[in-house]
Amino acid sequence: MLNLSTSLIWPGCAQGKYTVRAKGHILAVLSWGDAEAPLPGWGPFAYVPIDPAGNGTFFYPGRRGIPRGTTHVWARCYASDFGHREDVSAAIPAKYLPTADEHDSPSKFSVLTDLHLAAKPGRVRQALRAAESNTILLLGDSTNDGLRAQFATFETCVEDAAPQKTVLPVAGNHDVLHPSRCGGSDDGCGNYEDFQSHLLTKAEKSGCGISHDPDGRAYAARVGGFDVIGLQCVTAGRRFTFPQGRQLDWLEEHLADTSAPWHIVLCHAPLLAHNPARNTGAPYLGGNGRLQEIVNRAGRVIFLSGHTHVSPNVLAGNGEYDERHRNVYLDCGSVVPTDTSGENGMMSPDWKDGCVTELSVTESVVEICMRSISSGARFPRGYYRFETEPS
Repeated sequence: MLNLSTSLIWPGCAQGKYTVRAKGHILAVLSWGDAEAPLPGWGPFAYVPIDPAGNGTFFYPGRRGIPRGTTHVWARCYASDFGHREDVSAAIPAKYLPTADEHDSPSKFSVLTDLHLAAKPGRVRQALRAAESNTILLLGDSTNDGLRAQFATFETCVEDAAPQKTVLPVAGNHDVLHPSRCGGSDDGCGNYEDFQSHLLTKAEKSGCGISHDPDGRAYAARVGGFDVIGLQCVTAGRRFTFPQGRQLDWLEEHLADTSAPWHIVLCHAPLLAHNPARNTGAPYLGGNGRLQEIVNRAGRVIFLSGHTHVSPNVLAGNGEYDERHRNVYLDCGSVVPTDTSGENGMMSPDWKDGCVTELSVTESVVEICMRSISSGARFPRGYYRFETEPS
């Protein structure tokens, strides 16, 4: 006899305990579903070993969301030879179901990071085509070596795969020339800066308002009523130091002077306190402490980062909501295969695939959904829905 039960904590949130009773079985695969079947297009969120007594337990951390349309949890239970399987479902108590979406027209953004284009552009074209939204945010390491030819190839990929879309980039450490390729006083950023200028000029022609910091490296773009800020956090020698110290001054003034329901900050490397790869030791970013203070003081910031290549399926999660300051932090995985080294136990093969992040934003709801670039499957461990107080 099979039995499945849940013990959840917050409405719309998947965090909690999942208990399977499946004597004579060895494994249970947990998925979201309705009363009839698992949700199509979504992968499983857990693989739960069943002990000899027939018991299996999964503790789900990380404030992931329960996808809209979900009413049940499903467990597919496999016998020891995997030749026999049985399904069981459990209704989620109504008070824990996600609330109905009251907003019909959120602003949507597709986020891609760590594409690492070198010589073969196939994966880049695939990622650009996988992006569902009309605005694509590139979080850095678009190229692998920062070479002019690589940026030219990337621009061609955009024209081929996303010709009508607005593309807003920031630099990663691999977008800056390695010191061995730089001569004299060259800081290695010139090829990236030409790439950024090309994409921002195209964005302006499509009606996107752009303003720059005094050094012309960081920028702010108005998209659908929201404020998108691109930070240039990489300089000579591929060091994570903000150029000349004035960029953070500009950011602080801009956040204080600009009215928007949300400020969406693009920065290649994460802040130390919100880094899914580590939360101790030295920060990636020079100026980490001051940048965190600026973001905290401003509030209503969605801070998007990449660099770590951490898979969205790693159990601890890579998205969080700071209720005190009303800020959202998200490390967006990577387009190249993601790092699953922090994961334990069994997992689906596509959990290592590169991913695209779809960001849907209204004044009071931030919804995040990560998908496999190769299969298109949605990752339940990459789904978050944060309901916030309007500004």
